[in-house]
Amino acid sequence: MVNQKNIIIAGLLIACGIVAFFILSQSDEAKIKKQYHKLAEKVEKNGAEHDLIAAKTAHEIEQMFTGSVRIQIPSYSVDKTFPRSEISPHVLYARALYQKMALDFHDFHIQIDEGITSAVVGLTGVFEATTTSDEQVDEIHEVECTLEKIEDEWMFTGIRGVEVLER
Repeated sequence: MVNQKNIIIAGLLIACGIVAFFILSQSDEAKIKKQYHKLAEKVEKNGAEHDLIAAKTAHEIEQMFTGSVRIQIPSYSVDKTFPRSEISPHVLYARALYQKMALDFHDFHIQIDEGITSAVVGLTGVFEATTTSDEQVDEIHEVECTLEKIEDEWMFTGIRGVEVLER
């Protein structure tokens, strides 16, 4: 009787452990989406911010990219490969232009290569902001990004604007 109870309890514990493992372990697609949500969180700005906070945020965004990143945005005539060290100054400049900023991502189409070391992600990016002169900015872009898996973390290697969409 006691042995039977112990076996049932052990079986339940093993089953719970297996379920918890599958729930807690994330797929590569989930990890990639998490990077986008993290980027959106870091880009968000609500009102004036201290220079040190802006610098910290810019540095955190920079850490999400590999050693160099290719950015192609035809609607802004941008086609350049930036070293990682140049990302922070550009982020700081952009943050200085706006009082408020919000970035949101939708419609993910994730293609992970066979070796599971790189991915191409197509998505829709929505940027809403208020400039320092109180002008509203609402832009929707269809974007294609490339990411590389480095030490189990997905990092951005390229961003390409595919199309500017209208509301």
